[in-house]
Amino acid sequence: MINLRQKIEMFLNEIKSEERSSPAGMYWNDFYTFLKKFKQSSEPEPPVPLILAASCESDASKYSRLKKQLQWALDHNCLNEAIEFLNNISLENWNSSPIEKWDKTYY
Repeated sequence: MINLRQKIEMFLNEIKSEERSSPAGMYWNDFYTFLKKFKQSSEPEPPVPLILAASCESDASKYSRLKKQLQWALDHNCLNEAIEFLNNISLENWNSSPIEKWDKTYY
């Protein structure tokens, strides 16, 4: 049986193998809003998505931020729901590029 940390790594490995780094624009904001529903009043917010002015960050940075969001979901007992949410985002609504270009920023 896999543990939840392994579930994060499996999910991230899967999207990376498909050259996807993070949900695009409003879909990432929707995911962030979804995560915030699991926040208790005294706890920190989930990591913010790299959208709007940060949308020019590299895919590597976006992937890293998504990983942090999934870790936040694990820490707040909503990892399964978070991965289900992400799995329901259609492929065309993800940031993606060839892996060899993942470190390129677009500023």
